[in-house]
Amino acid sequence: MQTSELIGRDGELSLLAEVMADVVAGRPRTVALGGEAGIGKTRLLTEFLERHAGAARVLIGRCVDLGGSGDAYTSIAGALRPLITELGADEVNRMTGGQRAMHRLFPQLGVGAEERESTPGGLHESIALLLEAVAVERPLVLVIEDLHWVDPASLAVVRFLTRALSEAPILLIISYRSEDIGRGHIARAFLAELPRDRRALRMDLPRLDRESTRRLMRELRGEVPEETAVDALLERTDGVPFYIEELIDLDACEDGSAGLPDGLRDLLLLRYERLSEASQRIVRHVAVGGVEVEHDLLAAVLGQDPDTLDAAAWEAIGGGVLVATATGYGFRHALMREAILQDFLPGVRERLHERYAIELERRAAEGRPAAAAIAHHWSGARNASRAFPAWLQAMREARAALGYASAAPNAERALALWDRVDDPEAVAGMTRRELMGRTATYLRNAGDVERSLAVLKLALADCPPGTLEHALLLNNQGRGLAMLARPGAIEVYREALATLDTLGGGPKVDLMRADVMVSLSGRLMLIGEDEDALVLAEEGAALARRHAGSSLGREQGVDRLQSVAENLAALCRGHMGQLDAAAAGLERARELAGTDGPALLRYWVNASDHAYHLGEHRRALAIAREGLDAARRYGADRTSGVILASNAADPLTDLGRWNEARELLERSLELAPPGSFRSYLVRGIAWLQLWQGDAAGAQASMADARPQLAQTSRFEVQSRLNVGHVGAEIALALGDLAGAWRDAQALLDADPARLHPGHVPPFSWTVARVISRMRDAGQTEVDLEGAAATLRDILDRASAWWPTHAVWSPAVDAELRPTHAAWDAALAASESERAPVYLRPAALLRSAEWLLAVGDRAAARERLDETLAEAAERDVTSIRNAALALGRSSGLLREATTRTVAEGLTERERQVVELVAAGLSNKQIGERLFISGKTASVHVSAILRKLGAANRAEAAHLARDLIAR
Repeated sequence: MQTSELIGRDGELSLLAEVMADVVAGRPRTVALGGEAGIGKTRLLTEFLERHAGAARVLIGRCVDLGGSGDAYTSIAGALRPLITELGADEVNRMTGGQRAMHRLFPQLGVGAEERESTPGGLHESIALLLEAVAVERPLVLVIEDLHWVDPASLAVVRFLTRALSEAPILLIISYRSEDIGRGHIARAFLAELPRDRRALRMDLPRLDRESTRRLMRELRGEVPEETAVDALLERTDGVPFYIEELIDLDACEDGSAGLPDGLRDLLLLRYERLSEASQRIVRHVAVGGVEVEHDLLAAVLGQDPDTLDAAAWEAIGGGVLVATATGYGFRHALMREAILQDFLPGVRERLHERYAIELERRAAEGRPAAAAIAHHWSGARNASRAFPAWLQAMREARAALGYASAAPNAERALALWDRVDDPEAVAGMTRRELMGRTATYLRNAGDVERSLAVLKLALADCPPGTLEHALLLNNQGRGLAMLARPGAIEVYREALATLDTLGGGPKVDLMRADVMVSLSGRLMLIGEDEDALVLAEEGAALARRHAGSSLGREQGVDRLQSVAENLAALCRGHMGQLDAAAAGLERARELAGTDGPALLRYWVNASDHAYHLGEHRRALAIAREGLDAARRYGADRTSGVILASNAADPLTDLGRWNEARELLERSLELAPPGSFRSYLVRGIAWLQLWQGDAAGAQASMADARPQLAQTSRFEVQSRLNVGHVGAEIALALGDLAGAWRDAQALLDADPARLHPGHVPPFSWTVARVISRMRDAGQTEVDLEGAAATLRDILDRASAWWPTHAVWSPAVDAELRPTHAAWDAALAASESERAPVYLRPAALLRSAEWLLAVGDRAAARERLDETLAEAAERDVTSIRNAALALGRSSGLLREATTRTVAEGLTERERQVVELVAAGLSNKQIGERLFISGKTASVHVSAILRKLGAANRAEAAHLARDLIAR
């Protein structure tokens, strides 16, 4: 029994209406609707959708309870299938570009174009394109119910859509049973991250209070209830609407005792027990079949004539146990199904699972695959010999649909049955270790790298050394270690190569050797061993080219391998001073990548980083943005996309486009990327905060990122330099010379031969300022002259040929050996296009400090004046604040600003200055000059900026001084 009116949910309906208004206005939103079983999630959604039926198209997908497994994309496919049928194959192909990824999930679309890449991203992007295209004509509501039963592949799509749908009028609603999202649940992290997205709303439905319970009782019973009856019902049900409706519908006594079942399970079974045996039989079959069962499937499994089935089904629907769906039958509430499943006699459930498995296999033979459901039912029937090949098939189908997150658990279930099957190797067509290796690969591709490494550890322990299988497992392990920035990746790759060297040649060995060589090359480059990395990359590329035209080569992705090898070789050549060769190599890498997503992403990441360190800020930004757009299409915005966001933010910061950089970094942080990727963004935000005058905020940001960065820094020279550079700058800004000196050691203790030449010049300038300030402070505990000599040696040996050396080297010289000529050279170099926007005002300020120290106040005043002008024009707040502080403490500010302001004030501003000096308010100034108070405020704000005053009182003081002059 349900009321015609939804009671106790006015607030939630209002919130949903506000969200819908946003969507209709063109802003995408996400709502996560949670609550315990029976709390009324489905009823609330039904009411909401009915109220807004005319405002939007609605698609509904339901997750299926298959014991934690399931076919990939079950709920997504269920939601989209009616839409694809309505639109037709031609229209869907037009909207999505006819990509093969969609065709794998919906065969009715045809063969499809060549696939862009071999990751799930192509499918995710195609789904997003389809939804956005449909929403152009009419706002769209996509509902995914029962997320607590979601298959991993569907969850990956849902996660992607919450981030990717940035402009279309689409509302994504996700419902879930909150008590079933426990520790270890695949959706737990996603739901925890969701509130960080400003477009997302997380709603948890509360239980009904006493007043709402009273209203519900009155609505259901048609009379005003006694207060004692309300209290008794509330005590029994704890305000859960489903329980309230059940007890009232079962005509429980008002005193809350007589006639009530002893427990929840008994309560849920009362309706079922009132049905005839024929109807109960159907209900039992539906319970084993799933949350929802198609009519045709149920009829086949039951083996009854249609009339008998229809009569029994109508009885179950009329009795409030089942509901009719578009294609079959489902339970009025999932709790009823759970109670009925617990009420089976021994052996009955197993027999029903077997019937479902047999019928689904018959359908699969006719071209209607449902491998995960077949495997689930054979497992439920406790038939390992039939479940084992079914799980393997489910694994293959999920992999073919690029659903790695579903392929992995299906593979693990097959592994769990290995010892319960006769001759499993013959059935599987592979060894147990090979299946473990595949499982590890799927886990890693699905983002569960820790579990992947655990599976590989078991496989390696059981694998004979000196075999191709052993080398394959080692290569797999190396990739996992590298992804987590763990120690041992290089050693593992070397062991894999040593194993392959004992196996001779042949296509399989050659391609495996090339793969390992390229992987090892990348790791060696990161620790600064460029010469060895270059040799490995070139040899790997040559081996890959040898098999480029073979079917095995194509199967193993030889073009991708060649592209990555050329990419790495180009970077190594660049680090060694061969810049023209590096540029040509990167272009070859892009050409070889073709349309391969992972290879292209690798190109965009490395090419944008390379251009940035060359000082080519605009080109670096263009490359990074191109890669960012692609990362979104490929579903890699939380991994490669994060690195590309960081690579775009760096040149934006150096160009002084502060707001763009901050928006990009913060938007990327909202994606809740993995820790190692998140640290790139936080470092970028800290760097931005530093130059925008928030050194304390920058310090807090770095404190958040340092643990992860420190782990990466143990093995990557580039990361170590980044951490030291940012840390030293923050410490300098905070006046912490001891901290700045500690961070400076990241460069001073480094081997110049292992350093990335692009990182060295700007960090050298920072270290030079640390040495200079410690010298000015009279620091004698460390050998500053020795440090200066070491720094100069590192700068020249590591980067003398690098294009930005000419930008930073004069500034380093001026800090270490300051003279008029040295500072003139530094200031001239700071005007280079390769210089960041903050370098010139910072150099002007440092030269002003030096001029003041040597007693040339007149020259120092001019430099300070120039510093303030440059810092204001470039919006480098930290330098402006430091310049103002120097001016105040030295007395130069009044002299400098008086002259500057006297020359730069308009006639109206001169009038305003006199009134500010007299202490008048903005309103009073407006009245005196016959202008509005708002206009007066604008003039006063402009004068504050020109005076360099921190507040109105200081401005009045400076104004009086200006008038006196």
